Amino acid sequence: MSFEVYLLILVIVCTYVSATDFLYRKIQNHALLIVLFLQCFLSPLDIQIMSFLLVLGGGLIVYALIWIGAGDIKYAAVLSLTIPLNDLHWAFVMTAFSGGFLAVVYLVNNKLRNKKLTRSMLNDRQGIPYGIAISVGFYLVILTQNTPHI
Repeated sequence: MSFEVYLLILVIVCTYVSATDFLYRKIQNHALLIVLFLQCFLSPLDIQIMSFLLVLGGGLIVYALIWIGAGDIKYAAVLSLTIPLNDLHWAFVMTAFSGGFLAVVYLVNNKLRNKKLTRSMLNDRQGIPYGIAISVGFYLVILTQNTPHI
């Protein structure tokens, strides 16, 4: 499969994962299986087991501290399968910047809304859908691996 087709399929799946995380605050396992299949069997990039294990192991520690959801960890781990270990820090930096921007948007949105409405919304959907930031951060690193002109 060509790199362009792989990127197109990956952006479609990442958009789906981001949308479900935004709407339901849940990253569904069937979507993660699709990403896993895409990364392992259809990606023209090399599989990076060490990156996967590092993200999964570190993610489990962060999950134990209740800082991030299990779906976010699984999603980042599966996306890291095609990111070399020396580029993995860029994926985390891009994810952090995306997450920071997302947090500011949520903060401003909550401040602009009525406090009563905001409290009822917070009861339904707590937290920030970090799957969006993971999608942006990890996808940008995957995108720039074989496109030196970016």
